[in-house]
Amino acid sequence: MTVSSPYRTTQRVYFDDLDALNILHNVRFLLFMERARGELFNALGFRWEDDLDHNPDKHHVVAAHEIRYDQPVRGEGEVLVELTPVHLGRSSLILQAAVRSMHGDTVFAVAETRLVRLDPETNEPCGWSDRFRAKMGPMVRADQRATIAER
Repeated sequence: MTVSSPYRTTQRVYFDDLDALNILHNVRFLLFMERARGELFNALGFRWEDDLDHNPDKHHVVAAHEIRYDQPVRGEGEVLVELTPVHLGRSSLILQAAVRSMHGDTVFAVAETRLVRLDPETNEPCGWSDRFRAKMGPMVRADQRATIAER
């Protein structure tokens, strides 16, 4: 199965995601992006329930998040989350994200997340597996690389 870049998924906004002003709470944007990342990894065949022998790349951490909020999401409904891998280094992966209206015409927030793969024994950065590189590498769109402020 081929996974396209950007990877797109729909996330549901529920009543308990909203603040007292009926606006999506800021931390929920990151939650939606995290869920989308989990879905992307699953679509590529990297499942959390697999042991480290089969999926050694699951031993990674979020090293940084940067997010900019452009428009509020008001009320319950659905949003579109787009993830675009823009850099695959030896031990790091940078994903850009956008949370949009379902038609894509309104951008609510843009973000960038840097993941770092760790050795499960030493917790030191180590290289992504060849399998991970083979699956994620073709999705990387370096032409999309721009800072949050530029987007």
